[in-house]
Amino acid sequence: MKITRTSEPTRTDRAQPNAGSTTRSTGAATQPAASSSGSVQLSGMSARMNQLETQFPQGSFDAQKVSEIRSAIAEGRYQVNAGAVADKLLASAAQLAGRKA
Repeated sequence: MKITRTSEPTRTDRAQPNAGSTTRSTGAATQPAASSSGSVQLSGMSARMNQLETQFPQGSFDAQKVSEIRSAIAEGRYQVNAGAVADKLLASAAQLAGRKA
């Protein structure tokens, strides 16, 4: 036996809440709001993104250095400075936590 709710509106009823309702009238026609201003206000995140795009333009990496490091890794000559990695990791974690390292 399948149990369903018979009082819940169907999907089309939910999409059109006033469908079939002809008795409702407010006396005023509904018009989209017209904006007299042509300006757009950006959020803080958008402004920050624009700042970062200016600070770090695309293609700002050194392709020659990337190629050298890639070759060194492939040949087994690349050595990681574990102390420097640890220091920068801790500084990054402290910055994310809101503390200055």
